Amino acid sequence: MSKAGSISSGNKSQGSSGSGVPRNSPPIPRNRFQKSGNQAVYEVKETEDTVIYRVDLPGCPASDLQYWVDGNNVHFFADEPAMSEYDHDGRKYGGTMVFNPVAYDVTGAKAKLRDGVLWITVPKVPGVNIKLTVVEKMLNCKITRDDVV
Repeated sequence: MSKAGSISSGNKSQGSSGSGVPRNSPPIPRNRFQKSGNQAVYEVKETEDTVIYRVDLPGCPASDLQYWVDGNNVHFFADEPAMSEYDHDGRKYGGTMVFNPVAYDVTGAKAKLRDGVLWITVPKVPGVNIKLTVVEKMLNCKITRDDVV
C-alpha cells in the first residue's frame, strides 16, 4: 500500500503535496466561496518533531470523530449530521494514513476535530531523518464503519 517513509491518503490532485493527477481522474472542484488560503482538501506539514495533517471535514462535530491506531496506520471517521429541513443526508468522511514505523511514533498519534477541521499529529522518532513522502491512491470501493468495526 505504501513505501517506507510514506503516508497514504486522499486523492493525488487534492493534496497539497501531489504533483500530478491520476489518469481517468474526474476534475477536482474547488471551493469558489473560499477567498484565501490553500484550497486543497488536506495539507501535510512537517516540523522538527512531528508531522501534522490538516483535513477539512465541514459540518462534522467533534463528538462524532472516531480515530484509532492500528500498527503503522491511523484511521479516522466522522459524519456530518443529516438536516431534513434542507433535504440533506449528511456527508461521511474517513481515511487511513500509513506511516513508516522507523521514522514515526504512530502510537503517539493524536487527533482532534475543531470547527470542521481535523488535526492529526504524529511525533517523529528522534534522530531519524527520513524524508516524508505522500503516496495517494484512489480506490474504487466503499468502506463503512461496519467494515472495520
